[in-house]
Amino acid sequence: MKVNYMNEQKYNEIINQAVSAMKKGNFENAIDELDKAIMLNPKGDVAFNFRGMAYDQLGQFNQSIIDYSKAIKLNSKENTYYLQRGLCYIELDQYDKSIKDFTKAIKLNPNNHLAYMGRGTSYSVLNQKDKARKDLEKVISLKPNDITFSDAKNLLSNM
Repeated sequence: MKVNYMNEQKYNEIINQAVSAMKKGNFENAIDELDKAIMLNPKGDVAFNFRGMAYDQLGQFNQSIIDYSKAIKLNSKENTYYLQRGLCYIELDQYDKSIKDFTKAIKLNPNNHLAYMGRGTSYSVLNQKDKARKDLEKVISLKPNDITFSDAKNLLSNM
């Protein structure tokens, strides 16, 4: 299905409305808007990503994973989709799956400190201390002035 200019313009307007709703904390409305965007352009990875984020905020992590997976299928080069799905897997205590997603995010963007943080956290929970330490030290080297720096240091000090 080819998206014409008018549909693309409407798609982008709907996405913007959904993002605005999300900023206001109205995630149900955002999901309704994103449903419209997906109907208009079922190959639009951005709408699936944002809908996954809205479901994530509602604590509906399985639904988030479905949408992030669709976004990944449509655009496998976007590292943030893997990062976000990995975070959902952590919420569901599926650490092996989270590690795979964080690893993919890191391959796509080796400077993604949040992916190192997520993977390090997952390794830590699985008691793989050496791998956790390596990732957490990477977080510290990448983002010494970021809040993840102190989170990484805290995890490291508790190992």
